[in-house]
Amino acid sequence: MSKKIGETIDKVVVAVDARNHGESPHHDSHTYIELASDVSNLMNTLNIKQADIIGHSMGGRTGMVLALTEPTKVSSLVVVDISPVSTAGALNDFIPNLLNAMKTVSFEGISNLNSAKTHVKDKLLESKAIDLDSIGFVLMNVGVKPDKSVGWLCNVNVLSKHFMDIATFPDLSGKVYDGPTLFVGGGESPYIPPSDIDGIKKLFPKAELKYVEDAGHNVHAESPSEFQQIVTHFLLRNKK
Repeated sequence: MSKKIGETIDKVVVAVDARNHGESPHHDSHTYIELASDVSNLMNTLNIKQADIIGHSMGGRTGMVLALTEPTKVSSLVVVDISPVSTAGALNDFIPNLLNAMKTVSFEGISNLNSAKTHVKDKLLESKAIDLDSIGFVLMNVGVKPDKSVGWLCNVNVLSKHFMDIATFPDLSGKVYDGPTLFVGGGESPYIPPSDIDGIKKLFPKAELKYVEDAGHNVHAESPSEFQQIVTHFLLRNKK
């Protein structure tokens, strides 16, 4: 999706792994203020003065915090299926159960990546913490770590410890991002209730809210063509 958006709007797209995820460093703390600061520091390192920021779920809240705390760095903001106002009960139940199940997976004696992914898939499906339709997203977190061992690339223990920091949007009342803002929700997802729009507009007065009808929480994966069309139309309309 990053490549498709970059090609359509003719801009460089930087796909960022958040701290404690992917190939980014692991830390003992995981708050949205820190996550937004990480993105700001990356922009400084890459000498990017201003950028369009797109984020899904936790990444969407990271983008919102960056826009509210350092608005001059954000030329426009796209938030995918997450709200600064409410938190879906599904998130509060699903993620902690999944992280607890992930913590129980042992990689001892496994050195082959494919074997590790099969092992994880079997264990997590057996735990009933996740279903077959969603397991692929979790398996993306299994890989070869810097010490060459096979295991979780994400920092499962810290993400579990800081779950409430992930599930709760920080209190930034009084701050406003007045730039172009698009919220894209899944029509089948509870993560952006239409009733949140008044609270959203207090923080993001120019916010637009669009739903992709038959999509769930992973809008960009479930309806990629419609998602790309909505996002690129917004970005081209607000291109600087």
